Amino acid sequence: MTEHDTPGVDAFIDLRSPYSYLALKPARRLAEHSGVAFEWWPFITDFRSAYGGEVEERSGRDIAKVKYLYMDCRRLAKLQGLTIRSTTKLWDATLASQAMLFARSRNRLWEFCEPMLAAFWRREFDLESPAAIEAALAVAGLDAGDWRSWRDTHAQAELAAAQAKAEALGVFGAPTFVYRGELFWGSDRVDLLAAALASATSPSF
Repeated sequence: MTEHDTPGVDAFIDLRSPYSYLALKPARRLAEHSGVAFEWWPFITDFRSAYGGEVEERSGRDIAKVKYLYMDCRRLAKLQGLTIRSTTKLWDATLASQAMLFARSRNRLWEFCEPMLAAFWRREFDLESPAAIEAALAVAGLDAGDWRSWRDTHAQAELAAAQAKAEALGVFGAPTFVYRGELFWGSDRVDLLAAALASATSPSF
């Protein structure tokens, strides 16, 4: 198998998912060390079904589950030197996910995502605000006019295609990494992905 034939990893993240946020550093480090190409895609999880609807509609059990989730994420975030504060609403990730695809198409994915997500998890960024998204893209070195044109002509179709790709691969949550048709779901599965990559890329004698 040649270098150009080596399969890559499709990485799906939900910008509102703390576990997606926690997976970014180790997954990006793995991509760098393994030399395997990672293609990053936005994924919009159905959090309403997963966690009992809107915040005010949740049962006691659902509230306890979400409280534990954020406590767990804060413990894990501390190990990475990250800040994760619990949410007060179910955010609509559509616009930010479209902006993620735009930044990726202009080779400025992490210049956009890193500061934006850090601010979002400190609860200092409005994920639904067109002005905030445009400002974050500008900080990443992207042109506002280019973004508006892309948003008007490509954003909806590009995001739909990303969601369709996820569905075709069997992705049901985020973060999910897909390598050679095998799914690795969750930030705690990066080590298993690393083992799969090492096994596949090790020279055979």
